[in-house]
Amino acid sequence: MLSPVPFRRWRHVLEHVLFVQKVRPGKRDLYVEAHRDPPADLLRVLRDSGVKREIIWLQGENIYIYVMSDEFDKAIADQGKSRVFQDWVQRMTPLLSEIQDFSGEGTVVRLPKVFDLEEQLERIGALPPAEKIR
Repeated sequence: MLSPVPFRRWRHVLEHVLFVQKVRPGKRDLYVEAHRDPPADLLRVLRDSGVKREIIWLQGENIYIYVMSDEFDKAIADQGKSRVFQDWVQRMTPLLSEIQDFSGEGTVVRLPKVFDLEEQLERIGALPPAEKIR
């Protein structure tokens, strides 16, 4: 059995992106329920686009979506070309009051990163440089 690759080793290879959407008042439960059992084909589209991890948090109406991927913009563009993903976005649109533009021409507005502990520890020499896994 392979031991897990330390998360620290991925930083130089994978992008970490956080963005926000908003759920419509009264639609939170439907949004959560849809994400409990998403279509298997959708999960494959996400994986095949280069997404390694996607985590969603909710606070009130705010939806915080964290994505770790090989190349985020390419992943979003690839997903936008998929009929399965387009159908998912269409299904989610009535539940959201703010939605990112996932079309091939669209842009996902990312939250700016202001602090990264690992980067800061490396900067002061308190952490050995991360290895590239490729």
